[in-house]
Amino acid sequence: MKITKVRAHPITTKLDKVYWTSRGAWGSYNMILVVVETDEGLTGYGQINKTPLKEIATVVEELEEVILGMDALAHEAVWNRVLDLTVPHLELGKADSVRPRYGEGKRIAIMAALGGIDIALWDIKGKAANLPLWRLLGGDRREVPAYASGGYYEEGYSPLAVIDEMASYVAQGYTAVKMKCGGSDLKSEIARISGVRKVIGDADLMLDANGAYNLKDAETAIKAFEPYNIFWFEEPLHWYDSTRGLARLADCTNVPLASGESELHSWAVRDLIDLGKIRYVQFDCTRAGGVTEGLRIGAYALAHGLQIALHHDPQVHGHLVAAMPHGYCVEGFPRPERDPVWHHLYTERPDIAAGKMTLTDKPGLGIEIDWKMVEKWKI
Repeated sequence: MKITKVRAHPITTKLDKVYWTSRGAWGSYNMILVVVETDEGLTGYGQINKTPLKEIATVVEELEEVILGMDALAHEAVWNRVLDLTVPHLELGKADSVRPRYGEGKRIAIMAALGGIDIALWDIKGKAANLPLWRLLGGDRREVPAYASGGYYEEGYSPLAVIDEMASYVAQGYTAVKMKCGGSDLKSEIARISGVRKVIGDADLMLDANGAYNLKDAETAIKAFEPYNIFWFEEPLHWYDSTRGLARLADCTNVPLASGESELHSWAVRDLIDLGKIRYVQFDCTRAGGVTEGLRIGAYALAHGLQIALHHDPQVHGHLVAAMPHGYCVEGFPRPERDPVWHHLYTERPDIAAGKMTLTDKPGLGIEIDWKMVEKWKI
């Protein structure tokens, strides 16, 4: 089965308001839909949860000439050929021959593009075998836990609005919720977190700092948050000290640390596991590397006794979590106004309700695309 076409559809839609994390503001939702076609009529869909959209979409379509004609079922061969474009190759007689095709400044884009293509190839593989991906990967459960993700700082609303929001998720049947933190001073954060804990009862409460703190401030923050029974503290540290610094933070708290969504490959996650003392691995296959890299990371995490809680895009990650014995949960998105793609892009997809994701028996990822929405949102 040969690859005959690779296409990228960058889409964006304006949100109802501006949402903030400690890292910045978002007034739109962006993603890239990747479509890979084959000579046997099977088509695979991949998703990329990364920007800049146009740059990454261009790389996806440039890669068509690189993988055109390759076996669509040979995901390892495709993966390695693409990654090989990022390292130097010497060709005698050519002065610039030691330069990689995609140099240092393009690494994020090519790893994102590779992720989208790889996911599409796994979708094709499932369709070729007439098996859902979770079964193809060896899974025997179709239900996996899902937590409700939200708790942003919202334009025009009090930071304490998060209290009612988290309560509404528990009312919908979620037994675990996640909120943002680190976007205001410590006193304000304690008011938000303590208020949420009061209304959600015994539900698990996860905090996502989006890299808000230096090590000293993170130590102070987690000590202040500990009394509210925090389930995990996610990406607490600034980007420049987000591995060894995590280990030092872990030594001063009993709250489990979670991280990995910002990493580009398994080598970085290996170091995060070896040196960072995290307990939950949150790699995002739609940001970099795809299912192939997610499986490698899952195997390494299993050998080190860690749980897998992959970040974002549950329509992809649910399959991996279901297939892994240490697959813990997926991220759910209850609010259509904040996450319109999850709610409106697909005519068929797995369902999330009352804190559980239920995978289907449809081959591959089990998704179908609403092309009217693609046309509406495409840039």
